[in-house]
Amino acid sequence: MDYGIIDCHAHIFPPAATAAGFADVETHRLHQQRAMHMHGNQPYRRKRDGAVVTERMLWDPVDPSPAGRIDARFGAGRFGRFEWTSGGEDYYVQFLPPWMDDLSMPADRLVAFMDNAGVQTAILQNDHIYGNLAEDFSNASRAHPGRFIGLAQVEEAFAYTDEELERLNDEIGRLGMAGFYFTTTGMFRSGYQPMHSEPAYDPYWKFVEESGLPVFWVQSGSSPVGTYEDEMHHLARIVDRFPRIRHLLVHGIPTSLYADENQRLSLPPIIETLLAEAPVSAEILYPIAWGGRQDYPYPRAHMHIRQLLDRFGASRFLWGSDAPNVDRYCTYAQSLTYFTHYSDYLSDSDRRAILRDNAVALLPALSETDDAGT
Repeated sequence: MDYGIIDCHAHIFPPAATAAGFADVETHRLHQQRAMHMHGNQPYRRKRDGAVVTERMLWDPVDPSPAGRIDARFGAGRFGRFEWTSGGEDYYVQFLPPWMDDLSMPADRLVAFMDNAGVQTAILQNDHIYGNLAEDFSNASRAHPGRFIGLAQVEEAFAYTDEELERLNDEIGRLGMAGFYFTTTGMFRSGYQPMHSEPAYDPYWKFVEESGLPVFWVQSGSSPVGTYEDEMHHLARIVDRFPRIRHLLVHGIPTSLYADENQRLSLPPIIETLLAEAPVSAEILYPIAWGGRQDYPYPRAHMHIRQLLDRFGASRFLWGSDAPNVDRYCTYAQSLTYFTHYSDYLSDSDRRAILRDNAVALLPALSETDDAGT
């Protein structure tokens, strides 16, 4: 391929046990503990014998607000693990790859991963798990011209407040962030009240629309927001009131929820409508979700990808890796080659669209990275 591949989903971050751009370590740890309560991809394990446990012991299941947090001596451990204690037993979840000693991913290490895989540029997504990192992203972009584009981090529970809007204006202005990252899980800090599609959030959505920058969304299949379809209905209400905002569904459509025993997809009407008629795109990012359940090159994923492309066209999709997290299942290079080497159902133009052109159309700042890197 004679064009610069763009990874629309990657992370850099300092050690997880630090404040990492938050006001203090405790605020960062609060977000991490809530995220590990919601995380379902990797199982909880008992530390003394590695046994899988099903009990969710980090948060009160009926109180999604900060008051529901359980005191479990939760924190970042070593070798990619978050750890805690409950009932006299120690537990962990292998959220990051085991080679990650202090749970950090420096920018120069990600550049080495990208060089090895043949990736030109990465979009840096700004999740609370890793920190409040717009400053770090800006510094990385200057240190590695042409290699990184950063997203602003939103405090979702307070996104509509004047204080938060001023901070976001600084992130997209002084720091040069090229889009917004919004995870509905972050609304736990207000107990999910108000909801993000309610009129109270209109100052934020107006700010986003006027900026001309896209929103990268993380939605859940089951949360206080509701089901994945409920999440999509909230998005549809926002699209209806603010039609000029462009949206990307991070992690892509959870097609495993909508596949029968023969892997035929039957998507809910709300997803069909958003992807066919609204300014909504989705990531193609299967290894991070499926790597624990099937082996490379994920043949079942290709059955789903092909159906999505046949239904909605290649222009709706962007490739992403979720590096470095994906390394708990496969290498960074394999998170690309499972798609590039095993997608003979794609034309060259469709492959280029997914690997580059659609990202440039969504984030015009990416076209400037060509000049910066030469």
